[in-house]
Amino acid sequence: MTSIRRSLQASSLLAVLAGYGLLLLANRQLAAENRIAIHNDGVDQLERQLTLPPTPPYAAALQRRINQVVSPSALVWLELEPGRPYQEPRSAAIQIPTGSMGRLLATAGAFAKSSFRPSSFEIDGRTYISSTRLVPVGKSVAELYVLEDFSLDADRVRQTQLLLIAFAGITALFTSFLLRLVLRRGLRPLDQLGAGIAAIQADSLGHQRLGQQPRPEELQPIALAFNALLDRLAASFERQRAFADGVAHELRTPITLISGYARNPQYLALIQSEAERMGRLVSDLLEIARDDTGQLVLSRQRLDVEQELLKAYERLAGHAGARLRLCPPQEGTALEASGDGDRLQQCLTNLVENALKHTPGDALIELFATPADAATDSSAAVVVHVRDRGAGVPDAEKERIFERFVQGSSSPATQAARRGGGIGLSVVRLLMRRMGGEARVVDGTGGGADFQLSLPRFTPSQPPPSA
Repeated sequence: MTSIRRSLQASSLLAVLAGYGLLLLANRQLAAENRIAIHNDGVDQLERQLTLPPTPPYAAALQRRINQVVSPSALVWLELEPGRPYQEPRSAAIQIPTGSMGRLLATAGAFAKSSFRPSSFEIDGRTYISSTRLVPVGKSVAELYVLEDFSLDADRVRQTQLLLIAFAGITALFTSFLLRLVLRRGLRPLDQLGAGIAAIQADSLGHQRLGQQPRPEELQPIALAFNALLDRLAASFERQRAFADGVAHELRTPITLISGYARNPQYLALIQSEAERMGRLVSDLLEIARDDTGQLVLSRQRLDVEQELLKAYERLAGHAGARLRLCPPQEGTALEASGDGDRLQQCLTNLVENALKHTPGDALIELFATPADAATDSSAAVVVHVRDRGAGVPDAEKERIFERFVQGSSSPATQAARRGGGIGLSVVRLLMRRMGGEARVVDGTGGGADFQLSLPRFTPSQPPPSA
């Protein structure tokens, strides 16, 4: 695994070396430009001398003026005709190997003609600059060629660059040492943050957080985000713990009853009732677990709500007896909506079971449906009602009773009510929302509670099922 400290150190060192490389290139370029400037000054002075009106004999006048301005390290010649110098150039200061004069002059002439500015080139390890100008000679125009030897200056520049390279190497080593110290100190807050994170244990997420000690501003958002993550994890663990405790409590009661009553054949009906209740409980818990893991899938199909209510009544009438009443819809009312028929039946079963537990033994429970009020809910098509004649639900608890493992305070002190665990209503709201609808409770007409399931409209291009 790559170390941040080593990466920063290597990157910083490379940046320093790159800076020195640019310095060397700049120094070399400036030296070359300086040589060209010096060469141009000499050529300008020579050109001014040669453009003066010469006096006869032209050859003696030209030679005298050339000798007055030309430095010992320069070769100067005129060509009145291409390839024919007026006078063979000579210089005691320029050391030219025997037989190399022709090659040097040809190379200098080629470079001089190839560019409008002086050109630099090397031959036999020596550095030259050549240029050409047009000058009047008598009544004609000649080409003035100037070749200047800058080998000494080029050697000095190379020596300077070697010194700079050596100095850059020493400086890089010293910089690397300093960077090691600086990075160790600069990354110390990151090490402290990592140590604080490592000290947090899974069983202490509810109260242990990263401290608020001073940190660099770059690390402060990370610490805040990590503390927020711990808050979410603690809340999730608490929900899981409450879920596990609720499940254990809910399953323990029917298992205990079944185990106790199994010894007496007279209680077979009660055993069957408890087994059915435990089956519904397991089904509800499974829906909650699927939703928590994102695996709850519901269909969105066209529902005939009147037929769904009739199906629910026929299933539940044997258990509820004469207490359950199916109210017919108004004539001419079309009760069509979108939803999952099986999950709607599960919701109706939970609501009827809840009404049976929380209402007196002779109170009626009405099951019916009405068209949705477009003024209050434009997306709903049908509202299904499960209305009882019990004590009702206080306004302060009308939302809270739909939470997991929560019971209303107005529940009667019967054995059946005490066994309720607060799962059924939470599953009803969960399933309705996944179908695109909603579950709520309002005060019933004439007392009691009216639990309502609003189902959305059905459209041919229905969206895919929610997960």
